[in-house]
Amino acid sequence: MQRLLILLLLIGAARKHYALQYNETIDLQKLAKIALPVAHQTRVIGGRVTTNEKLGGYLMAIRYHNNFICGGTLIHELIVLTAAHCFEGRGLTEAWSVDGGISRLSDDGTRRQVRRIIKSAQFKMATMNMDVAVMLLKRPMVGRNIKTLSLCTTPLTPGKILVVSGWGMTHPDSDGPNHMLRTVLVPVIEKRGCRDVYRDTVAISDSMFCASVLGKKDACTYDSGGPLVYKKQVCGIVSFGIGCASRRYPGVYTDVHYVKPFIEKSVKFLLAL
Repeated sequence: MQRLLILLLLIGAARKHYALQYNETIDLQKLAKIALPVAHQTRVIGGRVTTNEKLGGYLMAIRYHNNFICGGTLIHELIVLTAAHCFEGRGLTEAWSVDGGISRLSDDGTRRQVRRIIKSAQFKMATMNMDVAVMLLKRPMVGRNIKTLSLCTTPLTPGKILVVSGWGMTHPDSDGPNHMLRTVLVPVIEKRGCRDVYRDTVAISDSMFCASVLGKKDACTYDSGGPLVYKKQVCGIVSFGIGCASRRYPGVYTDVHYVKPFIEKSVKFLLAL
C-alpha cells in the first residue's frame, strides 16, 4: 500500500499541474481510479432528475471564469457554503460567481459575483480534513426558486437517510458535469467501517462522515461542494471518494455539525464587513 500511496502522490502532482494550466477540476475520484483495480469501480451512480424548485431552492452552481466547478448551499442571502478543495489553484476572487434558481447549467438564473472567500485554515489537499469554505456574495441572492437552508443541528448517526443533489457526472468516465440536476438518497455509514476501508489511502477524520449505497448510489465528480440534506438542514458537504458508487469505497463528506463553529464564526465575520 505504500507503493499505492506514492503513486497517488505522484499522479496527484501531475494532475494538479495540468488542472492549473487548463482550469480543470482537480478530480480525486479519477486520480484514485488510475491506481486502483478496475474491480473496485462501478458505472452506476443512481438517482433521478429533479429541479431546484422541488429541492427547495437552496442549491447553488459555483463558477470560475464562467466554468462550472462546484455546487454550494445558500445558508444566508449573502452566504454560500461549499467545499474548500473547490478553490485549489483558483485564487482570483473576482473570477468566481454563483448562480441561483437554476436546474440546468444552461439556465438563466440569478447570478451574483463573489466578494470574499474563507477556507478553513486546517484544510490541506493531502488530508482533505476540514474541507469547508464560506463565500460572501456582493449582492443578496434573491429571486425565483431561491431559498436558504439552515445548518445542521443533529449529529449524524449510521442509517440516517440524506438527500444529495448536484450536477455531477452520472458515469465515472465522463469528461464534464451533467447539465441536468439530479438527486439521490444515501444512508450514513458507520464511521469505523469507513475508516477501515480507507485506512491505507487517507485518514477519515472527525470532520468527515461516510454515506452511500455501495455499488449503487453515490455523489460523483462535479457534485463537490454541494449539500447533503437531512430534515431541511444542510448536514454534509460533498468532499471526496475513490471512484463513484464504488462497491468498496463509500463517498466521504464534510460533517457540517462538526464544522459548524468554523462556519458560524466565518459568517459572523463576513457579514460584518
